[in-house]
Amino acid sequence: MRAWLLAVAIALPCAPLQAQAPAPDLGVITILEGQALVYRGSGRVHAAEGVRLVGGDIIETAADTFAQVEAVDGTVLQLGPSTRLLALAAPARGKGGRSLYLMGGWVKLASAKRDSAAGPGFELRAPSFEIPPNAAVLVLNSTPAELMLFVESGEARLGERAQGATAEVGLRGGSFYQRKPPARGAVASGVPASFVGAMPRAFRDSLPPRMERFRDRRVTPREATPFAYADVEVWLKAEPSVRRPLMPRWRPRLGDPAFRAALVANLSSHPEWDPILFPEKYKPKEPPVVRGLDASGRPASAATP
Repeated sequence: MRAWLLAVAIALPCAPLQAQAPAPDLGVITILEGQALVYRGSGRVHAAEGVRLVGGDIIETAADTFAQVEAVDGTVLQLGPSTRLLALAAPARGKGGRSLYLMGGWVKLASAKRDSAAGPGFELRAPSFEIPPNAAVLVLNSTPAELMLFVESGEARLGERAQGATAEVGLRGGSFYQRKPPARGAVASGVPASFVGAMPRAFRDSLPPRMERFRDRRVTPREATPFAYADVEVWLKAEPSVRRPLMPRWRPRLGDPAFRAALVANLSSHPEWDPILFPEKYKPKEPPVVRGLDASGRPASAATP
């Protein structure tokens, strides 16, 4: 275990993400009503219409925010209030396509129809489920205690994640899926009025695409205040495949004593930070000094010639 942690620490670059090669664009924020932040590299910026999301970005909406992100392939992603989403340039299993990891909140995902030009599309994952790329329109609300999902149109497959295993559920247009982990989910026809009532109002409308307004326009986001440990705690304590890639981006935050102290206090939740925080523990030990024996057969002292 110690050797593995040391190997991880050695492999991590010290420079923040901004100093590395630019990541490919995953989509453009084309509508923003309210406030949202984008965590990028070792800092964060204020979201704005026209800002491009790149691999590794985490977008976090405020309690009264609606945002729309459009991808080049025609996929439209809408985010509701208090939503946290990680955008990745590749899915978890290393296959083609892109991945979205939802930590919680409201999402409407209208995937473009798949063809050879569009590519595999977006995979949507969360702690309790995974949905491979599809050509459906999905509306969902995810919390640690419950997942509610409505298939507005098309078909999708959903994998129920539990204790290292995944059980697949097929969903058709018009079906409503509800699950309270770790129990299995249930599928019903039609969407409950309570779900529609709680749904963000903008999700009910078919908004026109706005990608053309920003296709050749680059918007530089404003810098936001540095984030604290509490701001990203849920990501630092996420499953290993999610939290470990965040280490090289957030390593520069160790210069903040409060951030470092919080990492140490919660080290059991993210042990891969141990060799970075305490590299002296992983230095090779000096070999023991072997001394000869004196005339009486006892180990010779340091003063013995």
